[in-house]
Amino acid sequence: MGMRKVRREAFLAAHPYCIFCGGEVKTETVEHCPPRAMFQDRAWPEGFEFPACENCNHGSADDDLLVTLLARTDPFTEAGDRDGRMTEIIRSVNQKFPDLIGKMMPTAIEARAMNRRLGIAPATGQTNQEAGPVRVTDEMHRAVRVFAGKLTKAIFYMHTGQVFPTDGRIGLNWFTNAALITNAGRYPVFDVLQGLDGLAPALVRSKSLLNDQFEYKLSISHESDLLALQARFGQGFGFAVFACTAGDRLDALFANLEVRTGRRNPFALI
Repeated sequence: MGMRKVRREAFLAAHPYCIFCGGEVKTETVEHCPPRAMFQDRAWPEGFEFPACENCNHGSADDDLLVTLLARTDPFTEAGDRDGRMTEIIRSVNQKFPDLIGKMMPTAIEARAMNRRLGIAPATGQTNQEAGPVRVTDEMHRAVRVFAGKLTKAIFYMHTGQVFPTDGRIGLNWFTNAALITNAGRYPVFDVLQGLDGLAPALVRSKSLLNDQFEYKLSISHESDLLALQARFGQGFGFAVFACTAGDRLDALFANLEVRTGRRNPFALI
């Protein structure tokens, strides 16, 4: 038996139940969350391997592909394609979602209006469509919801050793790099949550720091029943999550938030 198989069998024995669907289904696979393809040369952070059943792991493969595309999309530099794999990723997206790239492109009129609003001026020889942000499609919204739910459960398990229960609730607010353009390179939601105490670990692979590609801050109650997770993926997108192991408590917190602020709750349940 090879060492890779030995390590896999030891991992499955140490983590016998899938953490993504409530801890009642037997572990069959090792899930990499975030997906390995999101990282340059597939060098993902050490420790980000989780026990999963076949359905939870392979059932989100298409969603993983879309969040990989989002994470590697950098409007400022070529950092998202240092390993030269973006062409391969875009080709895979076209195969899985033949109409998606077309749906992402705004019309010339829409692009001109967005660029004026965002203060983007096309370079010489560049069209407004080439210079400005793209549309966020329903497929992309779904992919981020699935991914955010899985990553929240994975990080909860990593830091508590507990499986997030099926009757728990997760509320998501996510945003693309267009928010960076309009807010001087900052995500407004992160600024609002800046005062929260929490853990923001260094993420490494073979002593190389990976926080430029993925970083997070976790704030969690002493009882491990309420958490806030802030995560950023390169210069592509980010999200903030509030989650509670008792779903009705999170509903009450969100209702109280709306009363106190007089504004609609920006976190959507996933």
